[in-house]
Amino acid sequence: MSGWVKKQLILFSCLLVAIIGIIAAFNLKADYYDFPIIEARTVVWILAQTMLLFAAFILAVPVFVLIIEIGGYLTKNERMERLAKDFARLLPISYSITAILGGLFTFASFLLFPKYMKFMAGPFKGTFLLFIILITIESTIVYLYWTTWEKLQGNKKLQHIMLGVALNVVGTLVMMTANIWGSFQLSPAGISPDGVVTSIKSAIFNYTFWPLNIHRFIANISFGGFLCAAYAAYKFLSSKTEEDKAHYDWMGYTGTFVGVATMIFLPFAGYYFGMEIYSYNAQMGITFMGGALSKIWLLQAIVIAVVFIGTCYYLWLGLDRIPGGERYKKYLPYLSWGLVITFAVWATPRAWVASLEDVAGGTHPIFGTVGVMAPKITAVNLAILGVIVTFLINRRAGKYIPQGREMFKYMQYILIGLIIAVNIIVLYMSYHVDSAVRIKMSIYTFLFMAVAIGFIYFFDGLLLKGAQIRGQVQWGKMAQRSQYALIIVAVSNIWAMALLGYGRAAARLNWHVYGVLQDTSKYAGLPSMGRATVIISMITLLFLFLLGVVFKLTATDKKEV
Repeated sequence: MSGWVKKQLILFSCLLVAIIGIIAAFNLKADYYDFPIIEARTVVWILAQTMLLFAAFILAVPVFVLIIEIGGYLTKNERMERLAKDFARLLPISYSITAILGGLFTFASFLLFPKYMKFMAGPFKGTFLLFIILITIESTIVYLYWTTWEKLQGNKKLQHIMLGVALNVVGTLVMMTANIWGSFQLSPAGISPDGVVTSIKSAIFNYTFWPLNIHRFIANISFGGFLCAAYAAYKFLSSKTEEDKAHYDWMGYTGTFVGVATMIFLPFAGYYFGMEIYSYNAQMGITFMGGALSKIWLLQAIVIAVVFIGTCYYLWLGLDRIPGGERYKKYLPYLSWGLVITFAVWATPRAWVASLEDVAGGTHPIFGTVGVMAPKITAVNLAILGVIVTFLINRRAGKYIPQGREMFKYMQYILIGLIIAVNIIVLYMSYHVDSAVRIKMSIYTFLFMAVAIGFIYFFDGLLLKGAQIRGQVQWGKMAQRSQYALIIVAVSNIWAMALLGYGRAAARLNWHVYGVLQDTSKYAGLPSMGRATVIISMITLLFLFLLGVVFKLTATDKKEV
């Protein structure tokens, strides 16, 4: 039996399980049913989040596989072609696991929460059907894309690239279709006073639909980049030859670059998402950002700090494989302290009872000044700048700057200084304006940073154009601890994704659909933060186990997928 037939059988078996669950749910009398030992909500939570993590992975990987494949085609670079194929190798098995988890999640949701699923299946039955059609098409394109890789070479390569384009378009539509339901739960629209959907168009294009699409698309690509870097680290550590180590070292660097380059935009996509939540319901925004869920952002700051600092540590170790890279090591302590300080600011809580003055209603001089949102935005921006500078150091190491190009280096210094100055000025002004103005200022600051960073890289390209190479990069000549750093970064990213998934769902409090359909089960309301972190950790471990299965099967079966 061919690999594609096996995948289609898995896919349609999952769809059949889901359909059986739907039919059974409409014959159930109660609004809710329980699950032994671990409870109904926990079952659905684990299945949903694990499925979403795999869905993020299979959405992201085709994006940068296509980019690398196009780059290899245009430059006739065989190494890029091999890299793209190695990344694509992860797709078919990952897609099968996603289908299995999706079928189980749908089945469990209809059987355990029939009240909610009956409500959603009414107005959105057309989108359910569209979703089934899209994932069937996506499954077929995945098969064609992978199995025709060797056949569609040479003058047929453009045909294969077009398959990659189609795969990415359909994958994005799958994500957007699923986001219809998630965004509607958070910010329902097109609803009559008695809770009936009267406009399906308004229900689909609700307040958070586009912000969720943008945020998830960026987050998914970043997530996929870090996971592919972890896969490369796994292969690096298990490689026996220097050639393989060199390939997987380069693969890990590329995945890390993709992960960081896209993660830079995530905070600002988050600001946009937050603005729309406030626009829809200010009380939800307060709950989400400064109320019952505010500690999520402290946990997120700690985890993202591990991601950023771990990535920089990996890049700093990478200077050892670049001839002449050692001359930049004198700057690393300043970069590391800068990152530590910025993340310390980001992780400072807004309200923390640390003294009798706090209990009496006074304002703590540190928490009250550093714990508010304004310095956190500045801290994130400066942390991003630190990562950008780290990448610039890696680009410049090992090269002789041609004479007459020094002006471009000074232009970069001026731009870096302007970014720091603008952020400090905006920080000062943020203490004297209301939250709406502060959010707008943060967006303008981001736009300035995006343009400035673009010019920094533009000037860097001019600076290094025609530069002499001190020596070729010694790919594979990396300490093993650098690969463990990549794995730690990936694990932290998984945990952060699961944490924010919990945050978006928890913002609804005790509503299935906010303000429309109340959760009347015994699990209504928020789980404690302690319980939430335990379940998030369980999800992370389950995902890592399944991802390990993907890595193992990919390593042992390279002929048929």
